[in-house]
Amino acid sequence: MTDVRETDLRPAPPADGPSDLHVVVGAGGAVGRLVVGHLHAAGVRVRAVTRDGRDVGTPGAEAVAADARDGAALAAVCRGAVAVHHCVMPEFSRWTEQFPVVTDALVHAARAVGARLVYADDTWMYGRVDRAMTEDTPWRPVSARGVLRAWLAERLLHAAADGGLRVSIARAGELYGPGVRSVIAGNVFGAARRGRPVHWLGDPDQPLTPTFVDDFARTVAVLGVRDTSDAAVWHVPHPPPTSGRALAAEACRQAGTRLLLLRYSAAQVRVLGRLVPLAREGAELVYQFEQPFEVDGSRAARAFGLPATPYEEGVRRTLAALSAAAAGRRPARRRVPAPLVPPPGG
Repeated sequence: MTDVRETDLRPAPPADGPSDLHVVVGAGGAVGRLVVGHLHAAGVRVRAVTRDGRDVGTPGAEAVAADARDGAALAAVCRGAVAVHHCVMPEFSRWTEQFPVVTDALVHAARAVGARLVYADDTWMYGRVDRAMTEDTPWRPVSARGVLRAWLAERLLHAAADGGLRVSIARAGELYGPGVRSVIAGNVFGAARRGRPVHWLGDPDQPLTPTFVDDFARTVAVLGVRDTSDAAVWHVPHPPPTSGRALAAEACRQAGTRLLLLRYSAAQVRVLGRLVPLAREGAELVYQFEQPFEVDGSRAARAFGLPATPYEEGVRRTLAALSAAAAGRRPARRRVPAPLVPPPGG
């Protein structure tokens, strides 16, 4: 993990006072685990909240069990916190049912204890665009989950406008990296490592800024420590745009395999969805890869001195994690092909 102290992630309050406590809810996920690590490396006290109180891999972080849907329980575990980090990621098929409940519970908890609420968000609320997305891009969602994401962010910003709550929203593009399950992560890296065809949804030659998961986590951590606004949206910093084809080629180059890229249109994914429920769930997201998918995070980069992981390094770390995971488990008796449209995000 990159040392977050390189980005001057230092808390303003005294390190030995109660106000240096940061609570990460959803600490067992790919993003939450890294947020815990970044905060701990920066010298703040960290409470990692999962449903079962599991160890999330950062020695010195306090592990606590709580149900993220229970506002009263969350308020209890967040007592004394200066910031609460919302890294909860429900199952993709249960977003509509669970995301509003969890988010309202976290608003209640953060407001009850007087903490800043930092929300790990995506960019689906922007809808169809023809240029890089900035924090000022209008919200025009074209998918059901884009509407949901817009509604959740609007609720958070309204809660801040009503007073008694400070809100920071960190937005990432399509995630990739160790532990991530997303369209890119699921279709590119495992295939490249094994020398199999890379399945690409949409146009592989459109400009693209995939978000390395550690950059997302670093941004979420920094906002909890250094954002002083009452309410603000921040985009994760990214390297200059690449493309799906270039990213897949880099993955194959590092893996020592030959690139064979198979392209799928939205119509083809919808046909597949008649047979594979997961593909049906993800078909509404293919539009993102049929247009420029660029996230402009220069505002956060300037404000907080945040670096962006080069794609070459992000690919290397992703492939290394896959190789380590494969070496650490026994071979399965039967191979089950990876889904064409895995769940988005982390």
